[in-house]
Amino acid sequence: MSVIKAEQAKVISEWLPKLCEALLKVDPEIVAIVQFGSSVYAPELANDIDLFVVTKQRKDFSVYLEAVKDCPVNVDVVPVQVGERVGFMATGVRAFGRLVWGDANVVCEVTKDMPIPTFDEARRVIDDGDIDVQIAPTLTDPIMREARYRKAFNSLFDAARLAAMAFLLTEETRWGILANRLPDPFDQRFRSIVEELHVIIFYRRQLPLDAEAEYKRWREVVGKFIDDLESAQKQ
Repeated sequence: MSVIKAEQAKVISEWLPKLCEALLKVDPEIVAIVQFGSSVYAPELANDIDLFVVTKQRKDFSVYLEAVKDCPVNVDVVPVQVGERVGFMATGVRAFGRLVWGDANVVCEVTKDMPIPTFDEARRVIDDGDIDVQIAPTLTDPIMREARYRKAFNSLFDAARLAAMAFLLTEETRWGILANRLPDPFDQRFRSIVEELHVIIFYRRQLPLDAEAEYKRWREVVGKFIDDLESAQKQ
């Protein structure tokens, strides 16, 4: 692990208690805070900290963002209200969530009844990537522009993962397990998508020189992967 990566993981660890304190200060009705996503399972590679916040009475989204703005690492806050159902957000929270403050039972309640995705929902995630690719070249900040492109490629990965879940009729979100369960040749095709889009481009930050052309190519690859999985399931 490089010094930079090790330092990133250290910053995330040190700032978590501060973030919880800041959030509780602006919303005393918070009953649980969960850290989820890459900052849990790959902190040395994470670009941000994802926090899932459960509160008795949700405040305006800007209140939570303002509370965490001083953190040197970008922080994304997902506030939900007790009794609310969170749909597909539950996949990331349940698979890669770590309770950092509050009541675990409350988290279980709002993330239960997680639906199995459909192929159409997988295709809609590709649309999210298309939006990022359109926005990226308009950004003057090179760091923000690169982040948008990388997010677009990762949307393609997420679309492929949802399609794999739909094919297998499973709530399992971990790509390694999904790849092992997919039949040949879908397993190898999925592993290629994971390696190129999720690992190399998103986490290792090795963005292709012609990001837009490469995105278009991978968009076709992922689209065909989804179509082929859907066709195979119907046979």
